[in-house]
Amino acid sequence: MIGWSIGLNFTREIVRHAARAFAQVLGSIFALILFCAGTAYVLSRLLGIDMLTAYLATSPGGMDSVAIIAAASDGVNLSFIMAMQMGRFLFVLLFGPSLAKLVARTVND
Repeated sequence: MIGWSIGLNFTREIVRHAARAFAQVLGSIFALILFCAGTAYVLSRLLGIDMLTAYLATSPGGMDSVAIIAAASDGVNLSFIMAMQMGRFLFVLLFGPSLAKLVARTVND
């Protein structure tokens, strides 16, 4: 029922706006994946860990989904992955609001 109520509220203008924004959203997704892969490469070289462990440690998304993928993978360092994910979570929790305010002020000025 919720899906139907949301879907029936789409108008042509909303669909056109979503279609125009699609390229930017897709580009942002690929940029984030490349940034995480680059960070993982640096971690892999500096710390001598395998690339899959480094990528899972830096990958975006929920900690629960990363933990499930890591647990199903052979030969990854699960404790390192979860420590990095927790550090990322704490960083966003502590510094996210002030960074968002800074960006909002910069954009509005």
